[in-house]
Amino acid sequence: MKAFFKFLFFAFFVAGVVYAFKKLLAPAESAPATNGVLPSQPVKSLDEAPLGGKISDELLKILVCPEDKGSLQLVEEGKFLFNPRNGYKYPIRNGIPVMLIEEGKKYRDPSFVA
Repeated sequence: MKAFFKFLFFAFFVAGVVYAFKKLLAPAESAPATNGVLPSQPVKSLDEAPLGGKISDELLKILVCPEDKGSLQLVEEGKFLFNPRNGYKYPIRNGIPVMLIEEGKKYRDPSFVA
């Protein structure tokens, strides 16, 4: 009976060592982003990224239009930064403002040009 318990102890010990090595050597499982800012699936192109996202008030205060250096307004439920002087609307994608003049011209709103 004593030999049987030694065998069981040895078997459990070996199984524990094998289990620990498997856990150590296995690749880490990454949890999906759940903070609400990043998309759940990777985005392949900036054009495919969803519009909108949270922008801090501090960033909004310092962002200006790259063409006329004037202040911008947050419009359309936080999806665009709007320049009322030239009608350019700069998209916000995944919470990142795309401050390229070409993007502003692409979404230009001629009815707001002063």
